[in-house]
Amino acid sequence: MVISLKKAGEKIFAGYLMLAGLFIFTALAVQLFFVYLMLSGQEDRASRISQEVDWKIDGTFKNNPDNIWYEGPVKK
Repeated sequence: MVISLKKAGEKIFAGYLMLAGLFIFTALAVQLFFVYLMLSGQEDRASRISQEVDWKIDGTFKNNPDNIWYEGPVKK
């Protein structure tokens, strides 16, 4: 069974659309979760989650082992 080039291109494009749709769905779900937290009066929980994510990604806190930019001590 040889898949034609056109069919392969269609499958790749369909996979791309599925990944893009999954990304959009995930982003909307996270946004709705934070809207729920705000409407239910849990602003402190929302800000705590937001700060933790920001601190893990932001290079300002790269001396913390939880940060993705952390460079541990160099062993000689």
